[in-house]
Amino acid sequence: MAVENELPDMAVPASRRDPALLEAELFGLEETLNILRDEFSSVAPSERVHVVRHMRDTRVRIARIRMQLLHGFPS
Repeated sequence: MAVENELPDMAVPASRRDPALLEAELFGLEETLNILRDEFSSVAPSERVHVVRHMRDTRVRIARIRMQLLHGFPS
């Protein structure tokens, strides 16, 4: 399966106030969401719950970044 478990504590810390970095992260997350949508239809029904969970988590991260870009909220 193409979806890997993420290790958020292993991520490289970056300035969360730099709009260019936030926009780059947003682009990457939107691409990830597109891949997950494609993957959803190709995985076994028993695996779909995991893909859906990743899709939900990705949507939440996208929403937080959009809010931060619009209003300057910390994520």
